[in-house]
Amino acid sequence: MARLVTQKVGRLHRLAVFDAAARLGGFSAAARELGMTQPAVTRQIRALERSLGRDLFARTANRSELTDAGQSLHSHVAAGLDRIDAGIREFTDDSGAFVLATHPGVAQLWLVPRLESLSAALHPLDVRLWFFERNADIEAGGFDAAIRVGDGNFPDHNAELLFRERVVPVCSPAFAAEHGLHAESTPAEIHEVPFINMDDGDAPWMAWADWLAAGGVELQRQPGRVLFQNYPMVVQQALIGRGVALGWRGLIDELVDGGALTVVGPEVTSARAYYVVWPKDRRSVETDALVAWLRTEAAS
Repeated sequence: MARLVTQKVGRLHRLAVFDAAARLGGFSAAARELGMTQPAVTRQIRALERSLGRDLFARTANRSELTDAGQSLHSHVAAGLDRIDAGIREFTDDSGAFVLATHPGVAQLWLVPRLESLSAALHPLDVRLWFFERNADIEAGGFDAAIRVGDGNFPDHNAELLFRERVVPVCSPAFAAEHGLHAESTPAEIHEVPFINMDDGDAPWMAWADWLAAGGVELQRQPGRVLFQNYPMVVQQALIGRGVALGWRGLIDELVDGGALTVVGPEVTSARAYYVVWPKDRRSVETDALVAWLRTEAAS
């Protein structure tokens, strides 16, 4: 029995990967959505094809298109996954709570100072904050709305832009004085001092390599790095003078304005932004209220 269960779980995983590739029209797009590498997606699809004895995709140089067998299978898989999702919602849906998913940094640095106002906007519902580190963590759904970083393309979700991704290097005033850093410091100068690293992996936000590259500097990895799991930990290290951190405008502004952190280099704006997103099939009066509240807060 245990072997049969294991086999079913493995097949379900391959079918979920297949569904993403079929919906998005390619293995690379599926990899981005699922938080996997493109070769890993390819291996899962090939394993599924071997088990079925059918080619599911016709592969060309620039695109993978569904074969007739692939189209037929996807119609069944999509319907099955929808039924599974509906079944899970029967157990997880709480009509008395609004589930808002977001990154820990957004929650601690931007939402928490505004919780009283947020609660009033969604009254009388409870607000349940759900934290995630990777976009793949929330692809299965289960939330009413989410604040995400990306390019605005979120399959099966509506999205409204809140604010652009604008990033500056920040540190404690004491660290800046010790290392001779100031608002006009260059990326090359920043590269010479210790900086605080987040375990970015395949995260959609800007990393040190991106920020330095915008200033014409190639990242030379510092030996003996410590990688922090989430952004609040990075900010805490900057506050106690452990190094320079990347600071996202909108998240660290109050710390800068209050003097706890100081900006020590140029601002870089990426093509990404923060969006509020919600499933296309779950629009509600409460979602409208949240979107309106976020729109007002982001503009203030």
